[in-house]
Amino acid sequence: MAFLAFVLVFSAGLAPPARAQVMASGGENWSRRLANSHYERATELERRGDIAQALREYSETIAIDSTLGDAYLRLGALRERMGDAREAELIYAAAIRLSDSRARALVQRSHLHRAAGRSAQAIADLQAAVELEPERDALQELAQYYVEAHAWAAALATFRRIASSARESGDGAALERARLDIRALQVLVAETDPSTAPVKKHDWVGRSLTHIASR
Repeated sequence: MAFLAFVLVFSAGLAPPARAQVMASGGENWSRRLANSHYERATELERRGDIAQALREYSETIAIDSTLGDAYLRLGALRERMGDAREAELIYAAAIRLSDSRARALVQRSHLHRAAGRSAQAIADLQAAVELEPERDALQELAQYYVEAHAWAAALATFRRIASSARESGDGAALERARLDIRALQVLVAETDPSTAPVKKHDWVGRSLTHIASR
């Protein structure tokens, strides 16, 4: 809480001059350049294992420019590594408000929920993340959640999205794995999935559903 309050108060105080600088210069404002400098230093310190100083630099980055989503994500992940899940969750919540980091922050927060046994919240975060950015790793995680919950129809739909993503990217190995998962799930979901149910000759609705479900 102390971190978040500090960031909000500090960044609020810096916002007007930053906006004024943008209007004056017409280019990248001084606060973003300064924030990027602190961010680069933070990542280097983290790489070298100087965690305490890296935390300070990430916090300084956000205090200077509260719109730099990557800094929130790195700071949150570092807090996780230190075992401070509550602080990490607050940081991810702040990152979710930023368009450039929203999907990734949702994924990272879902991991916190999962570790804490909050499965419903973890699934909700992943669902929101893949709607924003259907990254294959996040889709794979979501599919696994559905399988664990025996939500076969949802898992099947998600593996189909994975197959579609693999097909579009030309990843043959991932496509074959997804197809194997799809075939296995079709057995489990046969009674509810339109693509596996027999369709009568003149049942145009059934044929349409089959086509949609198999895409």
